[in-house]
Amino acid sequence: MSDDKKSFTVSDRRHFTAEGRARETEPAFDPPPPAPRPEPEAARTTEASDLDDQGADGGEGDLPPFPSDLLGLIGSLATQATVLLAGDPATRRPPAPPELEAVRSIIALLDVLHAKTANNRDPQEERVLDAVRYELKMAYVARTRAGGA
Repeated sequence: MSDDKKSFTVSDRRHFTAEGRARETEPAFDPPPPAPRPEPEAARTTEASDLDDQGADGGEGDLPPFPSDLLGLIGSLATQATVLLAGDPATRRPPAPPELEAVRSIIALLDVLHAKTANNRDPQEERVLDAVRYELKMAYVARTRAGGA
């Protein structure tokens, strides 16, 4: 070992100061740009490819299109699992029990998605997928230990 002292720097990467104000050095979270708006109906021709983005009544709804990327898929699966964990309080009194086997299948599907998309995810997709998998697994274990109720 040499007696040379190695220097290092510590940089504070937090987005907020101790007082709660946003730091000036780094930009705060930048939301993704909004999805492009569809063309006006008059500029479009009716083709089979156009029918896939129209609602069941043939017209376009006011809702933006569902994202057809990895984050959209993860969000959809997480929503389904959350609903299945909660049971269905509207159908019965007392509420229907959670569907734990369906939740277990969705968790397994997210695990497969994690393995198959390794090295192809951007940092945001990585964080979201890891967080959703962790939260669903913890909720599943909690519901299983509580006897499914």
